[in-house]
Amino acid sequence: MSDHSAAPAETALRPGSRQERAEARRAEARLPYAPSPDTRWGTPTALVTFVAIIALLVVVELARTFGVLSGEVGTMIMWIIFDGGILVALAIVCRTWGSGSWAKDFGLRFRWFDVFIGLGSAVGIQLIGGMIGQFVIALTGETPKSNIAPPSPELVWVLVNTVFVTAIVAPFCEEALFRGLLLRGFRNTILRGRTTNGVRRGAATPSTARRRTAAIVSVGASALIFAIVHLYEGWGSPVTMVTLGLTILVLGTVNGVYAATTRRLGPGIWTHVWFNTFTVLLTLARSGS
Repeated sequence: MSDHSAAPAETALRPGSRQERAEARRAEARLPYAPSPDTRWGTPTALVTFVAIIALLVVVELARTFGVLSGEVGTMIMWIIFDGGILVALAIVCRTWGSGSWAKDFGLRFRWFDVFIGLGSAVGIQLIGGMIGQFVIALTGETPKSNIAPPSPELVWVLVNTVFVTAIVAPFCEEALFRGLLLRGFRNTILRGRTTNGVRRGAATPSTARRRTAAIVSVGASALIFAIVHLYEGWGSPVTMVTLGLTILVLGTVNGVYAATTRRLGPGIWTHVWFNTFTVLLTLARSGS
């Protein structure tokens, strides 16, 4: 009799085992998503923070235009100020209106296979971007320009301002801003529903329709804003702005879908890293030839 009673215990999952953790993740993924009570921010906080960051970008760009930040050193300082401003702003939101955890508030988590998801996605987006460029050329007869500044002849500045900042720092900061802050801000507000006298009218567990609306609106809005912000990089060349805007819109949409479905920034960050890396390599190859 004791043998029969011991048998079920042998087949049960060991607490903390890999299989148990995998089952827990799958069970969590099946549950209707609702913002954590610790995350008290939504669209208003996200938009105010975003506007402040864009204002900072305008200031540093004006400083560079008027020669206050000139040369390669000035470019490096500009990116330190702008990207540092993004990280500081997100830290304030996380500490003041969030849980204090970037993983919980913004989805800043990685899995080992994210690098391969990002690689495949970036190759596909580059191909789509190339087709968009060819279509625009055939339609207008004009060739779009690169949105990356010509690299410095000095290797150290190529590595710092062109490779490190463009291919590593910018993807991390931009994904944290657009898919971590903006996308989740839109989604949090829609999932929570309206408030009346400080009381939420939305159900504690969002309906399927509400979750679908939150996903579509948050992914679409964050991708559109992402593309619009990048248009200034092609200023003065309508063909470049169209090509760049459509390509960046595809990148933002893909990364938004990853953020919404996996609840992590890892796949999007790696997609952005590989996408920018390929763009940098193409720019270096063209400048070298």
